[in-house]
Amino acid sequence: MTWVRDVTTGSPLRAGHLTRTSVTAELTKVPADGIPGVHDLSVDGHRVRFQADTDRIGDVLARLAEYGVRDLAAQPPTLEELFMRHYRGTHQH
Repeated sequence: MTWVRDVTTGSPLRAGHLTRTSVTAELTKVPADGIPGVHDLSVDGHRVRFQADTDRIGDVLARLAEYGVRDLAAQPPTLEELFMRHYRGTHQH
C-alpha cells in the first residue's frame, strides 16, 4: 500500500484510491465485460482508456493480454492528479 502525507493536516494517508495508473491500450478484441481493478473505462473502436488500481496493475495487464494487446501506454498519476483525487474525495457533499 502506498502512503502519502496529507498536506492539509500533515498526517499520512493510505493512498490506494489515489494512486491509479492511467492506461491506454489498443486491443485486437474489445472487452465485453468489466475488468476488476479498472475504473472509468472508455472504448473507442479497439482503443481503450481507463484508470487502474496500481496495486492490481499486474492482474489488469494479465487480463488485457487475453484481449490481444497491440499497443500499450501506462502512466502513474501526476502530483496534480493525486491532489485533485484527494480533494474530491474529502470535500464532496
